[in-house]
Amino acid sequence: MNNKWRYFIIMLLGAVMNEGLSIIAAPYPVWLDVSGTALAALVLEPAAGLIVGLVNNFIIAFFRYDQTTLIYYCVSAAVAVIVGNLVKNKEGKITVKGVIYAILLVIAASTVLSSTLTIWQSGGVSNAEFELVKFNAFVAKGMHPYAACILTTFIIKIYDTLATAVIVGIIYAILPKKLKYNMQK
Repeated sequence: MNNKWRYFIIMLLGAVMNEGLSIIAAPYPVWLDVSGTALAALVLEPAAGLIVGLVNNFIIAFFRYDQTTLIYYCVSAAVAVIVGNLVKNKEGKITVKGVIYAILLVIAASTVLSSTLTIWQSGGVSNAEFELVKFNAFVAKGMHPYAACILTTFIIKIYDTLATAVIVGIIYAILPKKLKYNMQK
């Protein structure tokens, strides 16, 4: 398969995954909006994941929330860079160690980035209903709003990252070899 077509197919699949899964996940306490970003970074390279994430964040910013949410692209970018650089070893093989490191680093990085941006943008109050419920419960128990934002984000990022890892793993496993690997010589 022509490598340009391979890139096109995987990046299109990634964009569809990001949008489709985030819509399906809307009633649940997960985002799943970086699944396609992670897949593109894993299969192709971090730069492909960066592009898929950017497309996703534009769609979210302009069609679901508002333009101020575009700043959350840094979370997608972090996922693309982390997954694209940690999951596979130098020989291009996925390693358990790489997957575990990537999951832990994505949880940490996305928690720090998301909660910092939410605190900066809205004083810690999320515009996502499922985050707002947890946030309000923590604040009602006397927790400072910033701490409530960080803890809420952390909890949701654990669920979100683990679910995303499982989904990406399943999609990767069923991808045809001609899409997984550059077969051109």
